[in-house]
Amino acid sequence: MSADPHRLLACPFNMAHQIESYRMHVHLQKCKKQYPNVIKLVCPFDSTHIVNSPEIDHHVNSCMRRGMLDNQLYNFDDNSYVPVTVVGTTNIQCEESWDDEVASSYKPGDSKAPHIITKLRGATPSERRKARMEKIKTYQPPPTNN
Repeated sequence: MSADPHRLLACPFNMAHQIESYRMHVHLQKCKKQYPNVIKLVCPFDSTHIVNSPEIDHHVNSCMRRGMLDNQLYNFDDNSYVPVTVVGTTNIQCEESWDDEVASSYKPGDSKAPHIITKLRGATPSERRKARMEKIKTYQPPPTNN
């Protein structure tokens, strides 16, 4: 199969349709709806390969995309891989329990820090603008830890 995405291919539903290969999958979806009575089967290796039902066995045996599956199913070189041993999981003991810690959850609305400007919720745009300007006037940069 050529790597040229602009190569023209014939539609399996209507041979008069000439489609570029990169658009074939889109065209097939549309064309399949226009020909509901035509019985065609889809290749299991490539969804753009649509053939008549009597020809499917021959196509599956000779499909160019079948090689990708065969390469994964069958190992032709016996020395090419090393078997991996799977080790069972171990139970790790830990003295820390996050469930026992008492901590308050984060509440973004409760922030009164002077270096955070929050948006006023439930107000009109003019009220939000006024509140934002007031907060900008009282803004203080965050303290630096030097």
